[in-house]
Amino acid sequence: MLKSLLSTMLLFAVTVTVIAIPSRPVSAQESNLPDRQSAIVQRYERLEELLLRLAEMEAAENPERAALLKRAARQSRDQFVLDKLKSASGALREKRFQEAVDNQANATQGLEGLLQLLMSEDRSKRIRDEKERIANLIKDLKRVERAERSTRARTENGADMEEVQKEQEAITDRSESLRDELAEKDPSDPSDKEQDPSDQESQPNDQKPNDQKPSDQKPSDQKPSDQKPSDQEPSEQEAEQQPPPPPQSPQQLAEQQLQKAIEKMQQAEQELKEGEREKTVEKQREAEEDLRQAIDRLERILRQLREEEMLRELAKIEARLRKMAAMQSKVLDDTITLAATPKSQRNRQTDLKAGNLAFEEKKITLEADRAMLLLREEGSSVAFPEVVSQIRLDTTHVAERLGQTKIDAVTQGIQQDILSALEEMIEALQKAQRDLEKKQQEQQQQGEGQPGGQQEPPLVEALAELKLLRTMETRVKSTTTRYSELIESGESSTEEVIPLLQDLSERQNRLYQITRDLVLKRNQ
Repeated sequence: MLKSLLSTMLLFAVTVTVIAIPSRPVSAQESNLPDRQSAIVQRYERLEELLLRLAEMEAAENPERAALLKRAARQSRDQFVLDKLKSASGALREKRFQEAVDNQANATQGLEGLLQLLMSEDRSKRIRDEKERIANLIKDLKRVERAERSTRARTENGADMEEVQKEQEAITDRSESLRDELAEKDPSDPSDKEQDPSDQESQPNDQKPNDQKPSDQKPSDQKPSDQKPSDQEPSEQEAEQQPPPPPQSPQQLAEQQLQKAIEKMQQAEQELKEGEREKTVEKQREAEEDLRQAIDRLERILRQLREEEMLRELAKIEARLRKMAAMQSKVLDDTITLAATPKSQRNRQTDLKAGNLAFEEKKITLEADRAMLLLREEGSSVAFPEVVSQIRLDTTHVAERLGQTKIDAVTQGIQQDILSALEEMIEALQKAQRDLEKKQQEQQQQGEGQPGGQQEPPLVEALAELKLLRTMETRVKSTTTRYSELIESGESSTEEVIPLLQDLSERQNRLYQITRDLVLKRNQ
């Protein structure tokens, strides 16, 4: 299915390439342009259908990708991409070339946006790769900074100048190597995501003057011929009216800081050659400070990457849990409807319907397995994996009971517990996302803020985990009360409820262990 998605993206790229043809006079050989445009319209119609078909096929196994494909189809409709392509085709047939060019340009812009949306599926991997790259750079720069401090201490303590010079040259060479590594344009750099749109906008702006020389420059060509003495004034005004250069990225700032450190090191080498010990120490201190600032810049980048990765992980887990909640709500409603059938009227048809519900409940169990995989891959949460594990066990019990046509209050109660647990987890994940987004906004308003450390932040805060544990404890208590009432009322036998009570006992013990792990911070 991934190959299908890549084929879809490739088709987008080909379509964009075909459409983005510079406008030029139509010759006899180019009289087939309307037919070519119509072919593009037909291909794009098939592509829109393919997006929805792929979304349906991926819905069961990969809901995140299905949601992405649906979002792409919706974005295509909202931006009227197909309508613009059709309008361009009609304009070409009626020889309204400027209108055709305008529609082609608008359609191209929409297609490029869709292509970026589809390619965003690989962003998680790009973030992980960039995190690793930045983290390694930070480690290497810290080694360089320690080496520089050690060399400076040896210089202060009167070490042999030639030996110190060799050490300083080695440190400078290593710093230059790291600078080159930092300056390399990494294809997986997540910052490309933010720079691409601006680059795409700047390119047309840069090209427009060249493309429109006949129309734009004629008036200006006449002015210099009439008013030669004032040639400099308009140029100065134009220079003043030019927009300021775009702000530098954090990586560029880190690179500049590292370059400053290298220059200080080179100056220290020169002072060593001249035998100026005190001046050498001064330059080495300045190099150390510049190195620390470069490290701080990179740590801020690392923090931003971690926060973006966390938002994506939270959104993926929430999407999975939402799907489970919708499935469980449907099964619960159908169970209640089926249970409304009087016992005297229940027959083979009732058993078949209960069996179908059991099959649907098993699907929820599979979704719980996938959610567990996401949480274990993330690794920092303690309470959330336990809740999902309990949900999985509950769905297994429910499937078994439905398979035996046990559609009584016990089964419905377990289903309701599953649904409540899912809703509470979804609410906690939403709050975690809101808190993280708020934190990012505050950091942007306050500037760059504090540099990020090397420790990975948890997926959710400890307070959210404790609240979830409290909810789990409350549910154990309420479930115990419900089972007691079922036994007292005679709705369920003691033999039937005892296994359920034993399961509650195991859950109580697990809650104790998880709470202890949180207190001891074993998840960190």
